[in-house]
Amino acid sequence: MSNKIKILHIIPIYTTGGAERLVLHYARLLDKDKYEIHVASCVEDGELREKFEKLNNIHVYVGSRTKDGGRLKAYGKLWQYTKDIQPDIIHTHILAADFFGFFVKLKLGKKIKWISTQHNVEASTSTLRKILWRFILKFADSVVAVSKSVEKFTIDNFKVKKEKCELLLNGIDTENWLKVPLNKLFTHDKIQLASVGRLWEQKGHTYLLQALSKLNFVFELHLFGDGPLRERLELEAKNLQINDNIVWHGVTPNVVDYMRDIDIVIQASLWEGLSLVVMEMMSSGRVVVATPPAGEELMVDQKTGYLVPSKNSVKLAEKLVYIVENREEAKAVALEARKVAKENFDIMKNVQGLENIYDKLAKN
Repeated sequence: MSNKIKILHIIPIYTTGGAERLVLHYARLLDKDKYEIHVASCVEDGELREKFEKLNNIHVYVGSRTKDGGRLKAYGKLWQYTKDIQPDIIHTHILAADFFGFFVKLKLGKKIKWISTQHNVEASTSTLRKILWRFILKFADSVVAVSKSVEKFTIDNFKVKKEKCELLLNGIDTENWLKVPLNKLFTHDKIQLASVGRLWEQKGHTYLLQALSKLNFVFELHLFGDGPLRERLELEAKNLQINDNIVWHGVTPNVVDYMRDIDIVIQASLWEGLSLVVMEMMSSGRVVVATPPAGEELMVDQKTGYLVPSKNSVKLAEKLVYIVENREEAKAVALEARKVAKENFDIMKNVQGLENIYDKLAKN
């Protein structure tokens, strides 16, 4: 009989979001001599599943409302899978998965430990969702917050007891991003801009497009990501007469391969947890412009990046013009950002912290 601690990670969808990519790191890096790792979706399949399946010693389960006959049936089949494997710890990410974790905790009680990771400051979510989160998180054995702002929000708004809330800062695979060369910054005929993230309200793309329409220099914007707002954003870009300046890449598994030719990365997020994209772009030595939700816990304005107010296309445009007019300063800022990232952002710090949480819960 194996003495390994059996962990079941649950995400809603196998998509390339921040929470899902963090779970992919866990599946790859958690000590397989100590842990038996299972990863499951509770809502739908997605493009990221193949990456999980390529990992060694990982068990992958696909819950799909499309194939299983609706969300409730998908939950039912996942519940059967959970009973079959009998995990010691269930670790959930995002509300749809948290709701399933709550259900399992109610069913199994002290026979299982439930951890929920809170990935975002959920200030913009609906009142109903906030009430639901506040209720179900009372039953969690541990709640992990990926940033100081998420920790504060979780304690203040979801009423999670401070002693139950664990601060575990996000991390990234810095090795990959540190390989991006620095010598091509601002060497193109057009200023090469980029933004990375799902095309939906959180990422603030509409303010980015409005800012670009005010620029006085020639640029090309690379948008990496897809989502429900794509058609609306494409129409807005056409109305602003900047669509010819935009490359819509869609979902791109290896964004790092494109970074050597990017000058400035813009994250205009309205809310975040601890932005993996900002961490990655700082590691890659790009000039990063971000709103406070995306960047204020990661960089110092005009020292390791540039901060601009949320929902303010005028200020964003002004900052981009400033950077282009002060390229040597911007290069120095990008270089300093890479140094900070190398020293502070490596994912192994996060993984080691998570292993400590697992080991502590398994002993109780």
